[in-house]
Amino acid sequence: MKGSFLLLIFNSLCFLVHAQEIRKVDTSFTVHGTFAKESKRRPHITLAEKVDTTVLTIRQIPYKKTDDRILSLDAYLPKNFDIRYPCLILIHGGGWRSGNKEMMATMANALAHQFVVLTVEYRLSLEAKFPAAYTDLMDAVLWAKSQKQLPIDTARIAVIGTSSGGQLASLLGTNTAANKGASVQAVVNIDGIVAFNHPESEEGEMASFWLGGTYDQEPTQWEKASPLYQVNAFTAKTLFLNSSIPRFHAGRDDMIRKMHDLGIYTEVFTFKDSPHTFWFFNPWFEPMIDKIISFLTKNL
Repeated sequence: MKGSFLLLIFNSLCFLVHAQEIRKVDTSFTVHGTFAKESKRRPHITLAEKVDTTVLTIRQIPYKKTDDRILSLDAYLPKNFDIRYPCLILIHGGGWRSGNKEMMATMANALAHQFVVLTVEYRLSLEAKFPAAYTDLMDAVLWAKSQKQLPIDTARIAVIGTSSGGQLASLLGTNTAANKGASVQAVVNIDGIVAFNHPESEEGEMASFWLGGTYDQEPTQWEKASPLYQVNAFTAKTLFLNSSIPRFHAGRDDMIRKMHDLGIYTEVFTFKDSPHTFWFFNPWFEPMIDKIISFLTKNL
């Protein structure tokens, strides 16, 4: 297994030499920029920077070639390769327009002593409109299921997403009819909306840009991108972790009711007096990780 792992590293580096990286990138959403903003409102918060030195990390593993470039992921691995672990695919936020997989590194490191964790690059709205990001993430799930070099139990795969990544994670967990075998067994949605056109929703310009137009212009796209309207009997068990800001709960309670009617397990927890981006910060980081591990241990 270790020899296969080293071969994977070598092949990854060779493959990425040919990647074309020249593209428009929105860098408006960053961890440190978010901390600078939120710490003015809540001076007691600190950046979560948990590091587990027993975790093996391999970066920039190619998982998909688009027409223009190669998409990559980072793998965070327990040192013991003698057993197979559930796989967690982490999806960053940023309004479908900004952000990057490196934002999920601290969370990945905190989870990787019990799971194989993959943080995934996907195409954002300046590069490609919906459903490109969703298609990329389905391909990342399929890539994980195809792996022989990594110690992944391919029957136990979950997706975890923050903000817009939470919406994408829930969409992966619901849209089983269209995911071409990329089914997942569990979802953790961290403050991601599940309905774009809903009485609780306040989505506007960023959603319209990603979805190719306003709701009046592209109602079908807005509906297809909303996990609430895709719930079915095969929807994955879901943990909703939310901030104290109501707009990021849009559609959540209706989705929970739909899932309960179908007998699908859900959990929900809201962190009091927390900013939208609470997953980056103490004092919320460790309690969040504990709730994720507890949910996944029961449901994977």
